[in-house]
Amino acid sequence: MSTFDVPSSQQEPDRVGALCAVLAKERRRHILYALRDADDTAVTVEELVQLLAEQEGADDGGERIERCLYHVSLPTLADAGIIEHDRRSGCVRYRPTPLLERLLAQVTSLDQRDL
Repeated sequence: MSTFDVPSSQQEPDRVGALCAVLAKERRRHILYALRDADDTAVTVEELVQLLAEQEGADDGGERIERCLYHVSLPTLADAGIIEHDRRSGCVRYRPTPLLERLLAQVTSLDQRDL
């Protein structure tokens, strides 16, 4: 087999693996749960910070969480194609796909069992 005879399944990126890597972090899952369950199509970063600060019992008013969102969590989710983040407006939009929805449903049920 030459280097050009790579099966097509190995030529395409491992989408399931990439999504699982993104979903591995609890904070990113909580961000996705909030976006998925939101009444509006977009949620502000401020709203996400407030929600996460309440969930995590942040004692700094969410400053650490906000920095982490801007520098780590939101870029990771955007790079994976799961969200759109408009830094100027501060809005975040969830971009669901059938595969992501199935994985998130499974992870949600696992997270709820741990409560």
